Amino acid sequence: MYRILCVEAEGRANAMLEGLRETLKKHGYQAKSLPPENVVEHIREMSPDAVLLSMAVDECVQLCRKLREEPQLEHLPVILVQPEDTPACVQELDCGASDFMAASLPEAELLARLQASIRTWAELRKAEELNRQLTKTNQELFERNRQIEKELYVARQLQQSLLPPFIQEDDPALYSPLALSKCHYRDEKVRITGLYVPCDALGGDLYDVLQFSNGAIGVTIADVSGHGVPAGFITAIFKSSFYRLTHNHPAPGELLFHLNNEMSDIVKTGEYVTALYGLVQPDEAEPGRLNFLYSGAGHPYPLYYNAAARRLERLQENGTPLVWFKDMEYHTARIPLSPGDKILLFTDGVTEMRNGQGRLFGEEVLEQKFQELVASGEPHLLDMLVQHLSDFTEGHPLEDDLSLVLIELAS
Repeated sequence: MYRILCVEAEGRANAMLEGLRETLKKHGYQAKSLPPENVVEHIREMSPDAVLLSMAVDECVQLCRKLREEPQLEHLPVILVQPEDTPACVQELDCGASDFMAASLPEAELLARLQASIRTWAELRKAEELNRQLTKTNQELFERNRQIEKELYVARQLQQSLLPPFIQEDDPALYSPLALSKCHYRDEKVRITGLYVPCDALGGDLYDVLQFSNGAIGVTIADVSGHGVPAGFITAIFKSSFYRLTHNHPAPGELLFHLNNEMSDIVKTGEYVTALYGLVQPDEAEPGRLNFLYSGAGHPYPLYYNAAARRLERLQENGTPLVWFKDMEYHTARIPLSPGDKILLFTDGVTEMRNGQGRLFGEEVLEQKFQELVASGEPHLLDMLVQHLSDFTEGHPLEDDLSLVLIELAS
């Protein structure tokens, strides 16, 4: 039932609105008359669906302006009711009145115009309420998103701590404050550097460098399928298991066997991990010579530059990715190393990087660029590779995390 408030100047239009009130009541409306004194306060208390005004022009203008200053009454239907022979008052309409009608209008037209004004206001109120709800929801989403961003920032800092510590370059030719790659190990024979660029706040790539008491240096690189929060958690699981198992299972293939079984028992989300683990260690028969022992689990083949032969090879010992199946065998391969040799480990985010036209960077281009940089004697080899990748993509965003690890033997 609609509530209609009739505001009329005393002694002026009572007779004119009396018939109108009776008509409204006959059709189920609640119609109540009020004098203009304190009418704004009464409207606030009564919350009518429409207000009918029968007052002098100046009084109508003043009251309309007061009503429109009230936020909750800004769109309340205010209809001017005048005798039939009174012309439309543009001034009242201009100051905020919703409509203008003669008291002697046919009943059907009067009710139709009144209901149209009421429906319009009802829709406006719905729209305003929806807007308030949307504003509240947006604010809640903004606050929630800000909290998530803070949590992701902390998680990213924690994930960065999974990378091996780096050491400052002491050679001026190698030191650069702008370099993305970091040196993680260095002695008179071997230097190991790495670089990691995630495509999201949390990534699914990981690499690590370990030193053992027997003089061996362990190097691993891993790539969790997908990226984001799930991949970030799985990299932490990989790191924890890897650290715990390396001292008990020194051979790379043996380590991957036990690492695969342990992670298969933990990771039940459908993700898997490609990985490679290698050891740079002294030859048992010839301690002054170094060997590289390695085993892979579905990971991209490393690039091996044989300095003596000036030849680039792919190290192809590989098995199934981790977490696919339990009790998988992983074989350990061995190659002798010589001064000047280099081994590049990388994740598929490097070779599968695309440019704006959708073309892949590809393994052949990586091999070519790597060999060119080795031949040039470039000291910041990983950074130059990333520069070539950046030039290739021409600003196209990363679609996957990318990691690079370079093992270099002194010449």
